[in-house]
Amino acid sequence: MGLILGVDICDDYSQISSYDTVSGDVESITLGGEGAAERIPTVICKKNGCDEWLIGEEAYRNALIGQGTLVDRLVRLAIKNGSATLEGTKYKAEQLMFRFVQKVIGLAGRRYETDEIDSLVFTLHESGPRINDVLIRVAESLNVSREKVHIYTHTECFVYYILSQNSEIWSNQVSMFDLKDNAIYYYELRAIRGRRPVVIEAAREKLPEGFSLSVLDTPAGEKLADSILSSCAERVLAKKTVSSVVLTGKGFETTNWAGEFLNVICNRRRVFQSSQIFAQGAAYAAYDHTLEKSAYPYLFICEGRLASTVSLYAVFDGRREQIVFAQAGTNWYEAGTKASFIVDDIKDVILDVTPVAGNKTLQVSVSLDELPSRPNKTTRIELSVTFSSEKKMVVKIKDCGFGDLFPSSGIVIRGEYFIP
Repeated sequence: MGLILGVDICDDYSQISSYDTVSGDVESITLGGEGAAERIPTVICKKNGCDEWLIGEEAYRNALIGQGTLVDRLVRLAIKNGSATLEGTKYKAEQLMFRFVQKVIGLAGRRYETDEIDSLVFTLHESGPRINDVLIRVAESLNVSREKVHIYTHTECFVYYILSQNSEIWSNQVSMFDLKDNAIYYYELRAIRGRRPVVIEAAREKLPEGFSLSVLDTPAGEKLADSILSSCAERVLAKKTVSSVVLTGKGFETTNWAGEFLNVICNRRRVFQSSQIFAQGAAYAAYDHTLEKSAYPYLFICEGRLASTVSLYAVFDGRREQIVFAQAGTNWYEAGTKASFIVDDIKDVILDVTPVAGNKTLQVSVSLDELPSRPNKTTRIELSVTFSSEKKMVVKIKDCGFGDLFPSSGIVIRGEYFIP
């Protein structure tokens, strides 16, 4: 069996985990072997005078002593469709990302002595069309076929990680603090068990009280950071029934400095720390994609997932039927479909948008006025629904004509619509 991998890629650090199908455990893979740091700085360095590339701390060291040129912030560079010039040669962001990912995934290949990948999930702080497309092309360049690659947000992988733990962990709400340099992110997860399937809601917010991790270098700074986090915890956890609190991020590599904060969050709650929540959650998700039936029979509603179902009604074989174009709980990047219809005495296509929260169905009306005027039932259209985020739907209607009698005009009606 091939590798089952979860890869967390951020502008500061990246991480990689693999799923063991025998033990059911997820294992972290490090750049320096056993005992090395799990976080790999997301930087790449081209050594001077040759086509040798380095990543992580080794890239920093070579650049520092003048033996190579360093490029950092690879995610941001890819989102901006940027480039970097190294020794007179211009490299596109996608080329640099390919070399970085190739090196990271190569760590798993060397460890398990195989280059075959059965399932790969990338996770990002925030996903988007451009960076997602880049990572898909990078994976394909590494001979990983499109159907084996998925791209999820940190929030989605937080959900996969928590649901993969003992159910007592998430018997009530789960809270998580992700302490980064100059930023604190707070995550929540809760299960709504009165519905079928069970709805899993998760959310993330950036708290206003971020601080530089360099303050932890002094006793006074540790005390200040402890006080800031304690105030955050008292505020966000107030009046909530929380069964577990998770700590992650570079700032929580040690918690010796956070005594007051720990006193707040440990009050009748389980508390545990993991530095690889997102990469491990991605590995659990990657394994789930190898199964015929998902091990997570839930409806996920969170960043990265649609909160509404998109459908329309059409007549098929004389019966009025509902055709679903996108299901609530689906990853937006993978959602959507297309179908062909014969226009029968209508001037607008009406799409129903039904949010999971609430019973009110909204309607999106797309006018067909731009199409050529033809007799009734002599226009065939192709309707496609895709998404550029979990909140933005893209609808395209293409005129396909009607055989030789009415050739296609080539007209495409396109509209973008915000959905709940």
